[in-house]
Amino acid sequence: MNIYYRFFWLIPAGWLSMAQAQAQTQEPADNEDMMKQEVEVVQEYNPTVSDAFKINEMPKQEETPVETPVFTYQLAGKAMMGAPEVVPLIAAKISKPPMEELFPSYVRGYFGNYTLLGGMLNYNLVQNTKYALALNLAHESSMGKLKLMNDEKVDAPYHQTDGGLAFRHFFKDKTLRVNMDFDNLSYRYYGYSDLLPEADYTTATGATYTGAQLTPDDRQHQTSFGFSMGLLNQVRKHRSTEYDLNLGYQTFGNEWGIKENRVAFDGDFEFPVGDFALSLAAGADHASTNFKADDIPTGFMAIAREQTLVYFNPSVVRRGDQLNFKMGLRFGSGFDDMEDEFYLSPDLQLSLTIVEEVIALEGGITGEIKPSYYSAVMAENPFVAPDVNVKTAFHGVKFYLGTKGNFSRATSFAARLDYSAFTNEHFFVNRTYASADSTVASNLFDVSYDDGNVLKVSGELRFNFEPDFNLLLQAAYYSWQLDSLDEAWYKPAMTLGVRGNYQVNDELQVYAAFNVVGQRKASVSNSVQTLDAVTDINLGADYRYNKRWHFFTEFRNVISADYDRWYGYPSQGINVRVGAGYSF
Repeated sequence: MNIYYRFFWLIPAGWLSMAQAQAQTQEPADNEDMMKQEVEVVQEYNPTVSDAFKINEMPKQEETPVETPVFTYQLAGKAMMGAPEVVPLIAAKISKPPMEELFPSYVRGYFGNYTLLGGMLNYNLVQNTKYALALNLAHESSMGKLKLMNDEKVDAPYHQTDGGLAFRHFFKDKTLRVNMDFDNLSYRYYGYSDLLPEADYTTATGATYTGAQLTPDDRQHQTSFGFSMGLLNQVRKHRSTEYDLNLGYQTFGNEWGIKENRVAFDGDFEFPVGDFALSLAAGADHASTNFKADDIPTGFMAIAREQTLVYFNPSVVRRGDQLNFKMGLRFGSGFDDMEDEFYLSPDLQLSLTIVEEVIALEGGITGEIKPSYYSAVMAENPFVAPDVNVKTAFHGVKFYLGTKGNFSRATSFAARLDYSAFTNEHFFVNRTYASADSTVASNLFDVSYDDGNVLKVSGELRFNFEPDFNLLLQAAYYSWQLDSLDEAWYKPAMTLGVRGNYQVNDELQVYAAFNVVGQRKASVSNSVQTLDAVTDINLGADYRYNKRWHFFTEFRNVISADYDRWYGYPSQGINVRVGAGYSF
């Protein structure tokens, strides 16, 4: 076992008495008691049950306008998508408002170019103080063609189906959660490849195969099902022990018959001791990957894997109206067929309200264990070679310092600096093979690892002139310093986004987004390729005919920017969709 001690004793003595208590949104309690209670909950660091196991928000019936791009989407060849619509907070009211007419069900459908068809169906249990239930089913398909760098037009279809169930039972001082979700994404490896079917190529292991053998069936799918349940209590003024328990299970499979099963358990506990509290976050996450050898194509070598992460995060916390702090340690052990590790990092966090509702500061030094589960890697890059397993990355020191506040009731701001030192971070590179006289790249991806650090400086400015106009400006700058690799492959140096909504009248809303993603570097056949910066403009409008019917149209990538998310995989140009929704 390799032992890593990532604890940097570079913090001034003043930090040893500081930590941060962060707000966590809580589930409502019984209707009458909820009106009387003041609930404050500390959210602890919790790298346990993944988001695939949790439905954190109940599905909504509202349509989703044009979104800003974030390079984490899964769909092959899709227009860029990302951050959801900005939804302003609504002040709580002491008295019960009149019951509004709410529709429990919502259905929508739409179509567009690239032979696009999509739809969704939502159901919500409404006006119930004891239970909450939400069901969601959505599907989107595209059968369009895209032009590769050699001017060849190829089919680039995708079919995505998502379903989910979220159930809550609100007791007097507890909330029971049950979540289930199903996801299926089908697509093709449509990207450009240098491999010739009849030529011979040598792999990294020294074996020789023809290009046809190294180009398997281009169909692929990712199918997952997840189930989780949890129990959370609400405590008035932190006067007794608080807890939040979660148990999750997920199963995943793909076209090659490779399957992953995960089981995770985590618990957060807080025990009050005078003005302080002893906090403990602990959990375990186990993943098992297996396959049938006969299902793996010739020329590829899948490897079964067992990986378990156990972590333990004790700390002391103190909360106040203005000053909150946390002081603790983060321990973790990884038992992995690829490599075993021991992790240790500090957990010092602080938040300070200088002027209430005007300006606040936050800062801290923490750490993070980032397991790379098989399903998560395929979701990050759908075109990664299915026989790739990825090591766990460790960000042993994560320093952050930020401020947030309000210039006025309608204008808010945030700025933050993040610095992280890491080991075993992975970066995607095109898989290469040796031919008789050169090195050629396929349209599948491997990973390279490196140690180093990354600096991020980010900020946002928000204007909420309710109910007519909202505007959001976001920007981020990244600086990567690596020990061995020439570049941080596929990582942009900057991102910029502007997003606005304007309510023309009671029936018509228009929205727009302007987004820029900086140049990215790609490693292809032992050479460096530069992917052009992306300029993406999206426009849309929504017309509400009455309480039940609304109609919408969206124009994504209006200027038809030509960009590759991954080298050799072009994305769709201008994408137009038109649809309607009905509440019942």
